[in-house]
Amino acid sequence: MLSQLKKTISHTLIYSIGNLSTKIIGLILLPLYTTKLSLLNYGKFSILEITVMFLTMVLGLRIVSSMMRWSAETNDKCEQGKILFNTYSVLFITAILVNVIFTPLRPLLSELFFGTDNYSHFFTIILVIVGFEMLNQVPMNWLRFQGKPLAYSIFFITKLMVVLSFNIYFLVYAQIGIIGIFYSQLIANIAQMLLTLPILLKRFTYVFDTKLIKEMLGYSIPLIFSAISVQLLAIGDRYIIKHLLGYSQVGIYSLGMKIGGVLNVFVVQAFALGFLPIAYKMLHSPDAKLFYRKIFKYLVMILVFCALGLSLFSREVLLLFAKKPEFLIAYKVVPLITITYVFKGMQYMFMLGFHYVKKTKLIAYIVSVALLINIALNFLLIPIYGIWGAALATVFSSFLIAVISYYISQKFYYVNYEIGKMLIVLLAGIIIYFVSNIFAEANIYLQIIYKATLCAFFPILLYFFKFYEKTELDKMKKVINKFRK
Repeated sequence: MLSQLKKTISHTLIYSIGNLSTKIIGLILLPLYTTKLSLLNYGKFSILEITVMFLTMVLGLRIVSSMMRWSAETNDKCEQGKILFNTYSVLFITAILVNVIFTPLRPLLSELFFGTDNYSHFFTIILVIVGFEMLNQVPMNWLRFQGKPLAYSIFFITKLMVVLSFNIYFLVYAQIGIIGIFYSQLIANIAQMLLTLPILLKRFTYVFDTKLIKEMLGYSIPLIFSAISVQLLAIGDRYIIKHLLGYSQVGIYSLGMKIGGVLNVFVVQAFALGFLPIAYKMLHSPDAKLFYRKIFKYLVMILVFCALGLSLFSREVLLLFAKKPEFLIAYKVVPLITITYVFKGMQYMFMLGFHYVKKTKLIAYIVSVALLINIALNFLLIPIYGIWGAALATVFSSFLIAVISYYISQKFYYVNYEIGKMLIVLLAGIIIYFVSNIFAEANIYLQIIYKATLCAFFPILLYFFKFYEKTELDKMKKVINKFRK
């Protein structure tokens, strides 16, 4: 079990480094976006950006999940190559159909989003980007399955560097605004495809198997519905904010989401990328449940610690990177957004039971119920509390998914997740956050020192709350003693 723990941690760290580059580049681009785009246009860009994410997730059919699940059940390279080839074939055909079907609807989409057909050409680029994004899922997820996080991160970072370079060119030198950002994404996706396609071509077993495709789609189609719900939970509030409050408020809320989203990219997504393939392979291991319990305990600790740090320093980050004062207010929604991602991280663990017994329909049902509640809460709370209402609705929905997933999945695959210790971690984080507000009016440099001290006190507070086991404390003492020597 110890080797699997170390493997999970090392893979997560490597994926984190790759995913961290997303946020580093995002922070580099933030002054560029907030300088070259008005708050209104930043809101429009945010809506288009999340639309690309939504279409890629839904139209990708979640078949890459089936690819990993089926590949985990065989060590036959030929059979795995057939799974890989059929996965890519389905997505290739889907990508072509998406562009053929939706291209004539560009003026209608432009009218729907912006009330004018002047943005039709935006959707031409967006549809092509979606097609490439769908296809690029295959090699990247294959690298995950093969346990090659370093190769994954290299390709991922390369793509981001291309995005960064062309964003600077199109926004600073060509000065073509929002469309330049999407040109950059298109070029980066083409580059990624050219770099990763040779990996697939060497491994394909060129046999088109309709029975296999039917079985894989039978597993993944329920995940499509849950993916729609998950994506709408993640981005739907921005469409409602646009409808009720306008694009400027979308811009502020989206900026807060980008800051809070560091937790999602650096911890939650990195963990999911590194952990899920290992979790599948440990399905029949006698140490599996103990492994999951330990992973969950320290995942929650790391999530809350990072959420606390982002919440405390979000204002300073925006002061540094946002170049227009109207963007600064976004820091106030960051604490709520980070809580959402803490619950999201828990969901990954709780939903393992559904994947193991192949009852993915239950995920779709749970998330769909949460989505309906989320939509209702958004329409109820946004008119009263503005963008904070949207954040509150998202927190509650994410909490609801975690709770329901826990209770139902335990019936299929019981794991003692030590919920009491999870509550201790949450309580410690909440206490420190509220204590941090005592000197809210102090000098900014004193605030930074004060907040950093509070963050450092977090693991110490957990000690007083008896979070650590004796064996864990003994190991910590040994590590400390080694450094003293």
